Amino acid sequence: MASIALSKRAARLARRGHPWLYKDDLRKSDLKAPAFSPGSIVRVHDDEGRDLGLAFASTRSKIALRLCGPWQGDLVPDLEEFLADRLRRAIELRIGMAGENGGVRLVHGESDLIPGLVVDRYADVLVVQATTALIDNALRLISRILGELLSVRMILARNDLAVRRLENLTEEVVLLAGEPVERVTIEEHGVEHIVRPFAGHKTGMYLDQKPARRRVQQLSTGARVLDLFSYQGGFSMAALSGGATSVHLVDQSRTALEIAKETAGQNGFAQPESIQGNVFDVIRDLRSTGQYYDLVILDPPAFCKSRREVEGGIRGYRDLNRGALRLLAPGGRLVTCSCSHHLKPEQFEDTIRQAALDLPFRVFVEERLGSGPDHPALLRLPETEYLKVRILRRWD
Repeated sequence: MASIALSKRAARLARRGHPWLYKDDLRKSDLKAPAFSPGSIVRVHDDEGRDLGLAFASTRSKIALRLCGPWQGDLVPDLEEFLADRLRRAIELRIGMAGENGGVRLVHGESDLIPGLVVDRYADVLVVQATTALIDNALRLISRILGELLSVRMILARNDLAVRRLENLTEEVVLLAGEPVERVTIEEHGVEHIVRPFAGHKTGMYLDQKPARRRVQQLSTGARVLDLFSYQGGFSMAALSGGATSVHLVDQSRTALEIAKETAGQNGFAQPESIQGNVFDVIRDLRSTGQYYDLVILDPPAFCKSRREVEGGIRGYRDLNRGALRLLAPGGRLVTCSCSHHLKPEQFEDTIRQAALDLPFRVFVEERLGSGPDHPALLRLPETEYLKVRILRRWD
């Protein structure tokens, strides 16, 4: 049986709930064990022989062990048995979270005890991402199991992720099952959205922002709306469906803006006005021309992709939020977001607090949102609670 007996220090970390154990946490003799072949499941015991469940072992990255929960008995399960059990449980957890034509995250990595695997469903299309060696090696098996559990047209691996380099995995996009589906339409809160599995950001759409889009829909009645870093206009469509009087989209991608206009037409909405350009520059231009909005959405890309980038990222978030707050009409709201897991919630709030200093009006935090229940946040792994959404309001 492939098993690892942890050192006293590593065992203490595991018992405290740390799901990741780094090479420095383990003894050199452990790392040389046959169990540490790339992409293997091992049984983990503490320094006194007590069972700590299963883990994915790897010598390829700094994370040597990724704990993946208990398993009945004292043996290491067959890989197919393990994956079939974990995938079935994850899918059952999401029953009722999206309709037949909706979008939902079916597997959320460590939160579902399958480290390194993401599975998103867009109607009858599945898009998966693998970031650990074990999951990457098992993608064909995972595809077969998913095909047995769900009726789908396509299963696509969107493995064009830079983080895969940490496990010496290549960046690639691979069709695992079915025929290529370039576009699929999903319905969310009564709005149709176009998803591009092969070309869209992430797996095709930002499913984690579903709660925030719903709130924007509710806040948009009679509002002038500005959608910064709009991408394909997910927030803009929510605003238009909620009764916004006007919507301005800002993004650098001409293709994304064109798809946003197409989506508006598909839903029967009035065409929004789009501005292609750098958001920092656009904010400055809008302010110089005296533009004000009742609702501004600020959902930038991750500015802190590593701990080294946090300081610079904070400056970017602060400058953007200050500029966005200055575009609010009296009583207006700013929906501001950060998806950088290296930027902790308290750091994010401190950053937007700094952004509001010396403004000639008060700013209140009205609401705090995050991702939906299909993206469960594991209490012992703060990285799974990466999305931070704050709704601020201007009061004069």
